[in-house]
Amino acid sequence: MRRSTAALTTGCAALLLAGCGPTAPGSDEEPPTPPSPSSMEGDTAELQTGFEELSGLILPDNASELEITGQLLENERPRYVLRFVTTRGGAEVICTADNLSVYTAHELPGEEERQVFDYQEKDEEIAESVRCEGSNPQQPRVQRLVSVVFPEEGLQQGPDEPDGEDVAVVYAQSVLWPKR
Repeated sequence: MRRSTAALTTGCAALLLAGCGPTAPGSDEEPPTPPSPSSMEGDTAELQTGFEELSGLILPDNASELEITGQLLENERPRYVLRFVTTRGGAEVICTADNLSVYTAHELPGEEERQVFDYQEKDEEIAESVRCEGSNPQQPRVQRLVSVVFPEEGLQQGPDEPDGEDVAVVYAQSVLWPKR
């Protein structure tokens, strides 16, 4: 089940980024080139507001070091990608949002997550990670994917005793899917 969900997530992310489908079987035509995503204008606060409105996810009050980009995909569909530092308790604010499924913590992010997120932490620095995903319950076409990594050096009580004050680095994406 986890592999099929991960494969679906990876495949969906690749399709979102590519924005195109295959040509007719047996056709010699090249698939149409999708339009390039365009960057959204705005400062960090404006992009954060856009992310929160689209995704229905609210960044915790203790979020710091926020890095966020916004793009407009074909048909003016917004896509946000962000990274911020918080605590384990702050990460729970994101991952306990309505309609998000939480996948059991594992030591390192899997290959699927690595294809979707550009982690700044090296494998040897990560003590554990958690993935959360699901659509926005108010806008089902909005997909949300979150990956939380816990750096080894940020664990307050050690790796066997999770603490609400452990340092957590949150990576998140939200995108509006095309209409069917």
